[in-house]
Amino acid sequence: MNYLTVNWYIFAFWQNSKILTGLLFILLAACGSLFRWSLQNSGKWKKTVGTLIANVFASFLLGILLADLHDGATITVIGTGFLGSFSTFSTVMMEVSDELDHHRKIPAILYLSASILGGVLAATAGLEIGGR
Repeated sequence: MNYLTVNWYIFAFWQNSKILTGLLFILLAACGSLFRWSLQNSGKWKKTVGTLIANVFASFLLGILLADLHDGATITVIGTGFLGSFSTFSTVMMEVSDELDHHRKIPAILYLSASILGGVLAATAGLEIGGR
């Protein structure tokens, strides 16, 4: 195999948009989860506050992204890859369950309500800002 053949294979690999989309998806998904993890474990606040910040901010950014109507690959890579891994509803449910296990119903209800309402309001704000 000569140098020209190797360069052609590399060029063809990078020209395949599905492969590039998949690689970007994996890279951004890893970055999103690491950013959320750093917010949750910063030591500046409780883990639940870090989760709430990540979810509300991700909802806002997703609203902006969707308002601008990017192509499907962009929404998949950024919206699902990065923002999907940055936000996490499953962690909210686990944290609410932990509160309920410790017989803290009011904090559990407030946290769940703040997560849902905050996410919806942030997404709505993102849609409004992104649509201008």
